[in-house]
Amino acid sequence: MELSEIEALSFEDSYSRLEQVIEQLENGELSLEESVALYEEGMSLAKHCGRHLDRAELKVSQLLSAAADDLG
Repeated sequence: MELSEIEALSFEDSYSRLEQVIEQLENGELSLEESVALYEEGMSLAKHCGRHLDRAELKVSQLLSAAADDLG
């Protein structure tokens, strides 16, 4: 999967694909080249998921801060 395709995925789709990649790697039936390519894809997917989570965490923090300001 190309980086541009990964960047277009939602968190849920990225996570699902990452699970598939991990399963394929754990299966151990791939050539070295296929394993390396899947590992690279998995790393890109993991980073993409991390960015989604970082944005969600920031949004929650902003909402909590705004709610605290409204109450205080």
